[in-house]
Amino acid sequence: MDDIIMAGIAGNLADINTIEESYDRWAGTYAKDADDLDYKGPRLGAEKLAQFVEDKQALIMDGGCGVGCVGKHLNNLGYTNVDGLDLSPKSIEVCKSLNVYKKLTVDKLGDNRLDVADDTYDALVTIGTFIPGHVNQSAFKEFVRIVKPGGYIIIGMREEFMDMATEYQNGQLEADMKRFADEGKWEWTQKEPINSFFAGKPGVHFVFKVL
Repeated sequence: MDDIIMAGIAGNLADINTIEESYDRWAGTYAKDADDLDYKGPRLGAEKLAQFVEDKQALIMDGGCGVGCVGKHLNNLGYTNVDGLDLSPKSIEVCKSLNVYKKLTVDKLGDNRLDVADDTYDALVTIGTFIPGHVNQSAFKEFVRIVKPGGYIIIGMREEFMDMATEYQNGQLEADMKRFADEGKWEWTQKEPINSFFAGKPGVHFVFKVL
């Protein structure tokens, strides 16, 4: 898992096709590898969403759903109206076999416009996607567009990446989060440290309420 991440830090995954191909090759073993590496992020992300979204029929977007790790935990918590989106077609195929998603789409999270109407979702959760060379704050605008006013956006990531990725460094990620709050696009509801997010390493949750 860290091999792909370190390649992103080195700039080798700047091409979206390279990222897609890497995750396509990994799709068959990702879930087992994540378990072996004690990747708690998906379960913790689903539980964090449950703290803010009580309605189990709420329409939720699992952004960067991968092979469905977050979706499975949401389903276990009783959420049955979940869509998933990921750039890896083979990962999406794995998700289909889980029967925990209503709709699955192959697309990326970034500055591109998604094929989703404005104000569609009650919440968006994206766990483990804010990684060097992967998703960055260019996706914030689209997150706000597709989530209804009053809906929530939950981001879960490894804490160390805030200092590794060029686009996050020197407080830039949180500065852009604050800018969205200052511009009245969302309310910064919570920043919470996570003791063990991935392989015993700490993480952080960010929660925003769309205005």
